[in-house]
Amino acid sequence: MKKVALLMLSVLTLSLFAGCGGKFDASAYVKALLDNSYKNDSAAFVEMKIGSAEEASELYEQGLDAEMQGVLAGVSMSEEAENNYRTFFKDLLAKADYKVGDAEKQSDGSYIVTVTYKQMKIFEPALTAYLAELESKTAEWQTQASEGSITEDEVYEQMYLLLLSHMQTALSSVEYGDEQTTTITVELVNNVYTPSDSDFYNLESLMFDVDAMSAM
Repeated sequence: MKKVALLMLSVLTLSLFAGCGGKFDASAYVKALLDNSYKNDSAAFVEMKIGSAEEASELYEQGLDAEMQGVLAGVSMSEEAENNYRTFFKDLLAKADYKVGDAEKQSDGSYIVTVTYKQMKIFEPALTAYLAELESKTAEWQTQASEGSITEDEVYEQMYLLLLSHMQTALSSVEYGDEQTTTITVELVNNVYTPSDSDFYNLESLMFDVDAMSAM
């Protein structure tokens, strides 16, 4: 699954400048970026002048595009099926469990921001249920294919819709792991506060049990 965090690279051109008057709040800055990416909440993003409401919305939609591309790359699906997947990812990201804590300023002018999170257990239970049902469904699709009542593209769409159904079920009663902490670095590069894209990438990999996707 592609990471929303990679879209933070786009934010770098919108980042806050140092020395513009007023104290830079690294914790609020990180929270604004996370809230926009996961909760589709651009209030702080706009208030802190990271970017406009339109730019915030564009970044959020780009994040959804990345998630869609990561899962559905090369798959031919109906517009309705794609819209159902997009809705699922919106719901998934909105349930990310994180809290942005204190920021510690470093001697080089950067900040280390602590983020507390709980990993969402979504993909492992969904994939377990999906793989358990897939065998019987495959036999059904093979019969339909031999009869000419279903095409190869339709089979692939049915497979992905089956997976989506189990992910939706898992999300409806999602469980979380124990509380953990990680850090995000906000560096001062050419007088611009810049979030570490690798730290954002790492946070997303920690907040969701994405390792389970390797079973696909």
